[in-house]
Amino acid sequence: MRRSVVVLLCLSGTALAVGGGDGNPALKSSQASLERWRALRIGAFIHWTPYVLASGQPAPPDGYGNLYKGFAAEHFNADEWIRFLQESGFRYMVYTTKHADSCCMWKTKETEYNIMNSPMRRDVVGELANACKERGVPFCPYYALHNDSQNHPDWTCEVDPNTAEPDYRVRTRPGDAAGYHLSPNQTPDFDRYFAHVKAQLKELSDNYGPFLAWWFDQRCATLNHKYGTQLYAHLRMLQPDVLASNRVDTPFGRGLDYPTWFVSEKESAGDYAVSEIAIPRFNRDIPWEYCQAAGKPTCWFWDPADVVRPLETWISELVNVVCRDGNYLIGFGARPDGAFEPHLVDQLRQLGLWLERSGDSIYGTRGGPFKPNSWYGSTCRGSTVYVHVFRTDDSCGLRLPPITRKVLRCGLLNGGSVEMNQADNGITLKLGKADIQRPVTTVVLELDGSAEELKPIEETALTAGARVRASSVRENKKEFCPELTVDGDSATYWTTDETVSEGWLEYDLGKPCTFSRAILDEGEENWIRHLQIQAKVDNEWKTVFEYRHGNPELWKDIPMEVFCPEFRFDPTTAQCVRIELVNAKKSPVIREFLLYER
Repeated sequence: MRRSVVVLLCLSGTALAVGGGDGNPALKSSQASLERWRALRIGAFIHWTPYVLASGQPAPPDGYGNLYKGFAAEHFNADEWIRFLQESGFRYMVYTTKHADSCCMWKTKETEYNIMNSPMRRDVVGELANACKERGVPFCPYYALHNDSQNHPDWTCEVDPNTAEPDYRVRTRPGDAAGYHLSPNQTPDFDRYFAHVKAQLKELSDNYGPFLAWWFDQRCATLNHKYGTQLYAHLRMLQPDVLASNRVDTPFGRGLDYPTWFVSEKESAGDYAVSEIAIPRFNRDIPWEYCQAAGKPTCWFWDPADVVRPLETWISELVNVVCRDGNYLIGFGARPDGAFEPHLVDQLRQLGLWLERSGDSIYGTRGGPFKPNSWYGSTCRGSTVYVHVFRTDDSCGLRLPPITRKVLRCGLLNGGSVEMNQADNGITLKLGKADIQRPVTTVVLELDGSAEELKPIEETALTAGARVRASSVRENKKEFCPELTVDGDSATYWTTDETVSEGWLEYDLGKPCTFSRAILDEGEENWIRHLQIQAKVDNEWKTVFEYRHGNPELWKDIPMEVFCPEFRFDPTTAQCVRIELVNAKKSPVIREFLLYER
């Protein structure tokens, strides 16, 4: 990751032929590796290279590429790192073997620009990989594939000309917007660069593997789908059961100007999706991972000015991710001397204590069977369901949708009783005031059969069966009518005429209802850039939620669902609700509009 945010969203309702892509149809994901990876549930995303010397500061006058010459890291201790991560509850580690500064943190034969030529002179990757093996912690190498607008790979690799190949030496004047370029006598050769990448990946795999998974980060237009599937095949040749994030592939050349890494094409290579910025909606179909920094959203490396987010926020994110059937990867880094900040260490150890008490509801679970909302989520393992209650008011009653299994026992995860009643129309739970914990209270339900085999269930949408009107319908055809947005079928949709990029949809719920959450499914069209959700209150339309596309130049091709998988707003009571489409890149498409009480 660069210090600017990059994103991927695991889109709901899309299918992924996991593994291989169309360039390697015989290469399928190792199910055993996927199950092992998914069962771990929480990983540490460690960012630590010589770039940390300049973290939070303007680009050095002589470029980032010379930082390694002053990198000593006298307090680095791989064994202490891994022991500390285990104490904090982490089950795997992703480490930046080569980040965007391009300095290799291992003893590579491919370039002199590596950690062995720094004052530190220690093979960081080797020491960390060995420490992970000794403690049984899966080690996952991060490898950056970066470039500039002229398609020259790597972000900044400004070192002496005799220590860098011209194919990946790019910046010569830091801070100059047009400064990403080769010297006049240099000619880029992407195939030579690609061979260099494959050679480095082979070094890492042969010398420090086996690995559980590879984590790639890239902004490389030249690394097209053909190269992506070749790289994926290369990884499988090195280790047949290894996994790779879908960022080994790229959407460049397939209609997107900026790499958003959607898992929306069946041809995509990769085994699991990586999401940033917003936690995706519930998705059991695609293995996925949500990564977020421990402090500021863009602060992946140590930064002296960074403020660590509250422990409750970490726990809330972790629980929400796992309830949606994803893995949680939290990012932080060590100081330039190789030690972690004491306040970060203290909070991570508190996370470890929470996981020591509550880890049964996290590790080795699957999301569901109750899909999450603003009041609760759930995880399950075997015949056990863990209901994670997010409400923290004094008198907490909870209603769950009905399931086909019988609840045999009910109680709190860490001891204590819960009033429970199961009927044909659902399950009600009543928590005592003294039992409510923040940010989450976990109730355990023991069923008379497998919870994992139950089909995940959502609360009934208030828009189901609603009467719908629209400002217009494409060619006035029934196949595009507004009622299709509430038919429960994401294959059907409403849309306007080709030249119309705005409009409205109005929903009559039949009676006054209270709602606070909505989901709008665009499918793969993703054209909407500005909308309002309005409710008719006292005969006036009141805006209860507004989405406006941010930074249209930088994020111009990134759809709304990246930033807003769900719409959350203050509880509102009304019978009529309207979607006001203020602006869309093209004719808007809405496949489903779901409105919920919570």
